[in-house]
Formats: sequence, structure tokens, C-alpha cells
Amino acid sequence: MKIPMTICALTMVGALAACASPSADVRAQGGLSVSGAAGASYRFAHTPVQDEQAAKTAKTASTPQTDADATPSGETLLRAALAQRGFEEAGPVPLGAPDTARYLVSAAWASRPADVTVAAGNCTGGCVPTQAPSLPWFGHPYVHSLTLRFFTLADGHEAYKVSAIKRDRNADAQQALPYLVASALAQLPYAGASQWRVTMKPRAAEAQTATQAMPDVISVTPQGQ
Repeated sequence: MKIPMTICALTMVGALAACASPSADVRAQGGLSVSGAAGASYRFAHTPVQDEQAAKTAKTASTPQTDADATPSGETLLRAALAQRGFEEAGPVPLGAPDTARYLVSAAWASRPADVTVAAGNCTGGCVPTQAPSLPWFGHPYVHSLTLRFFTLADGHEAYKVSAIKRDRNADAQQALPYLVASALAQLPYAGASQWRVTMKPRAAEAQTATQAMPDVISVTPQGQ
């Protein structure tokens, strides 16, 4: 009797996990004055590696794409989400002309196995909590993260920083991108608390396009300090 009962218990746990709505933990600090006006312009701040990757993407833009190739990148999702919130991406700056963008936006992505912990200094602002032992039947746990930093172009000051963390059992970081973008920008800016839990639901496949692949946000809840 013990074996069938164990199988039933595992089946029930798996079913509950499958039905649970995906969520992400969000931390934010600083302030961001955004009214949706045309003055809320921005430019992505790229590292040399990112610029090199962008150049390679541009060279292959004319190559026929497969479905996998057409999957929106993180920056594509960010660009669409920021546009929906009143931001306007600044165009190329003519030689010798001043850059009129209001913000430089830095985006950093990361995915790693959950048993690889990350800590910086004394963890001011929070560390990734230690994970409980995982059950191998349900796959290996992973942690996916996105950190957005808004710098005012005029003085280089970091005006706002928001980080989103999603935990799942999918090693494909691409699948986590829409959830990370949706949760990081569910409120812009986050105010009144430094920690939040964002619950989402996948958007129906027929409603998805290259710029509308992000899930729907069900709730945004402040967490205890």
C-alpha cells in the first residue's frame, strides 16, 4: 500500500505545481518621475559585448528566420513594455550634437541553477534566499533574474533600480524573459515598499505576437519588511 500512496502523493503535488500561477519577486529602490510625457526619453546603455551581439544580429537580419529565431529578445520585450508606459526610445545622435535622452537604461540578465548562490558584500538590499532541498522528480530548480537601472543622462546619477527574480524548473532562460520584464515593470516606479511579489498568468498563444508575448499580471503585492 505504501508505494501506490506515494505515487498518488507525488502525482497530486505535481498537479498542484502545474496549476500554480507563475510569480516573481521584485526589489526596487530610488525614484523615477514618469508622467508619460514625450520628455521621458531613454537610450539603452550597452556594454561592448552587447554592441557586438547587436551588430551580429543586424548582419543576419535578412536571413530567413525559424520560429525559434523569431522569439522576442529581452531588449525587444523591454522596448515594447517601456513604450506602453510612455517612454520613447531616443534616436541616433548626429555627430557633434548633444544627446537629448533623459535616461540611460542598463539591463542585466542572468540564469543559473538554484544551488549556485550569489552574494555581494554584506547583501545590502537583499540576497537570494537559500533554497530548500529540491526533489529530483520535478526537475532541477533554476533562478532567472533581470536588473534594470535608470541613470539620468545629465549627471549620471542612478535614479531608479528594480530587480526581478523568477524561480522555476526550466533551464531555458528565454522562457523566463517575458515574466521578468512583466514583473519588473508591473509598476513603474514601485513605491511604498522595497519588496514585492508579482503573480502572473501566461497569455493565450493566439494572443501572442512578437511585441505582446508578455504574460498578464494578476496581482502586485508588497511583502513584509
